[in-house]
Parts: sequence; C-alpha cells; structure tokens
Amino acid sequence: MKTNQTIIIAMTAALLLTLAGCQEPKGYLELKEPMKPVSEMTPAMNWTVNGPVDASGNPIVLE
Repeated sequence: MKTNQTIIIAMTAALLLTLAGCQEPKGYLELKEPMKPVSEMTPAMNWTVNGPVDASGNPIVLE
C-alpha cells in the first residue's frame, strides 16, 4: 500500500510540475514567416544530376 501511494504522489507531482511550465494559451494561432525557396537563397548556384553548376552551366567543385 505504501508503494502505491508513493508512486501516485510522484506521478501527480510530475504532472503538476509539467503543467506549471506550460505557457498560457493566447487563443489564436501564430503565423510564422514562410521560408524562402532554395532558388532565392542561392541564386548563383543550380544543381544537376552530376552536381552543382553556376549560372553559365560550368560545374562547381565542392570541397
């Protein structure tokens, strides 16, 4: 009986501490800024089956 009470008390304390760390809900969804497409992040580099190439089609050697 003592073991069961100890387990229940420990679980209750863990749940209460977990809930205490939660933030208050704001009541609405927050929209994040969408990510830029990869083409905008690296405009001077394109990829082919053989690897990256620059804007003129010359292969780029990766280190």
